[in-house]
Amino acid sequence: MRFSQLVLRNSLRSPVRTLLTVVTVAILLAAFVFPRTLVEAQERQVRESPNNRVLTQPRTGWGELLPVRYGDEIRANPGIRQATGARWAGLALEIKPDLFFASFAVDPLPLIAMHHELVAPREQKEAWLADDQSMIVSQDLARELGWKLGDRVVFKRREAPGDWAYTVKCIYEAVGGEWAKRSLWLHYGAFNRTLSLDERDKLNFVSAEIFEPNQGGRIARELDRHFDAAPVPTLTLEDRVQTAANIGRFRALLSALDFVSYLILLVVLSILTNALAMNVRERQREFAVLRALGFGSLQLAGLVAGEALVLGLAGTLLGLLLSYPLIEGMLGPLLQEALQFPPVEIPGRVALTAVLAGTLLAILSAVLPALRLSRREVAAALGRVA
Repeated sequence: MRFSQLVLRNSLRSPVRTLLTVVTVAILLAAFVFPRTLVEAQERQVRESPNNRVLTQPRTGWGELLPVRYGDEIRANPGIRQATGARWAGLALEIKPDLFFASFAVDPLPLIAMHHELVAPREQKEAWLADDQSMIVSQDLARELGWKLGDRVVFKRREAPGDWAYTVKCIYEAVGGEWAKRSLWLHYGAFNRTLSLDERDKLNFVSAEIFEPNQGGRIARELDRHFDAAPVPTLTLEDRVQTAANIGRFRALLSALDFVSYLILLVVLSILTNALAMNVRERQREFAVLRALGFGSLQLAGLVAGEALVLGLAGTLLGLLLSYPLIEGMLGPLLQEALQFPPVEIPGRVALTAVLAGTLLAILSAVLPALRLSRREVAAALGRVA
């Protein structure tokens, strides 16, 4: 019998225990992948934030609005290349009122010129620019809702009664822009005219592109000084800093989950070690016979390590198979809708880390049972009733 066949036979000697061990390891490895994926999603969002944009918002928070003239005054700053004001549209679908997606009314031309991460055919972008009753929609959102070019979609507004209808004129792919994967954008001018008089001519924020990326901090301070005595003082941050600030509310939770993920690996190690110890203890007489037939301590240790690898890698691979539909298909969309979390995708390096961790833990779990086996006297083991 070949060495690999002997390892596989030993692994399947107790099928119920093997199955329970593999399933338990799979669940725990999926639990390890989940927080690592969340941490990676946040770090990726910060990394991908551009370094040539600044964002101006009310100093007191999102509950207050900026006068629309702030956009023109920001454009007048010599360090600003172009800027677009944005107003939260608060659109919702009557058939799916709880479905979250971002909807903003913006100055369309600067939006297209500034945000190269919104990738779409030029003719589609031009069609949107030419029709102020149309919208530009993310590919992810359009796919989820079944929207196609030319569709006329009727929305409700969360803040006011009535219907708002817009035509899909452009569907973009967010390349390197996780923040835009569940968004749609309208023409500010047309949207502003639909509002009541007391709601008109106001913005939630102004996004501006700067000439020199290394001057973002200085320009931000200049803009805030300019509006210090204005009716609504501002807080201006570089886009990357703003992104980091937005995800700061998750930082403590993610740090805790990150710590817990490493504790999970210790639990996996203990489970594998315990399963192997039981398997070895039940087969001490069999191992003693192999010793008597000429098998050395290293060969027996190899059998135990091989059995550990079978259990560990089977659990790891099953854990990854569970992780993709569970995290990307269920938990990720829930976090996006409930907490406006960035899109969650399991990175290749997280999956590779899980495989390496499973392999390493399997090898480590074999150390103690193998040592105990090597110290067992052959005569004593042969005399033991298994």
